[in-house]
Amino acid sequence: MVLIESNDRRRKHLATALRSAGMTVMAVGCVGELERWPAGDIVVTESAFFTPWWKHVGATHVVVLADSPTLGMAACALGATAWIPRTCASHALLAVLRKLRLAPLTTVASVSLS
Repeated sequence: MVLIESNDRRRKHLATALRSAGMTVMAVGCVGELERWPAGDIVVTESAFFTPWWKHVGATHVVVLADSPTLGMAACALGATAWIPRTCASHALLAVLRKLRLAPLTTVASVSLS
């Protein structure tokens, strides 16, 4: 899984929670820090780094950490699998990710958990 979050503290918090749940995570602060494209991985990214290209370079799902419902819904309209508030609790993000791991790849979900 790829996690892109520019806020260092938030990125470390989410990465720790995801790893504690048994997920392998490449956590970076921006796209330029990626060591490889996310082929076969889920991408979790703040809305500033969302692009429909994530799926073109191999992401199975893209979850947007949105600063507002408007940004989250716009990302889903452009191809994001789901969105969640950027300041969500880590357990809310884990719940979305668990659902996506069980869902068929063709499923598109607009998810908003607080």
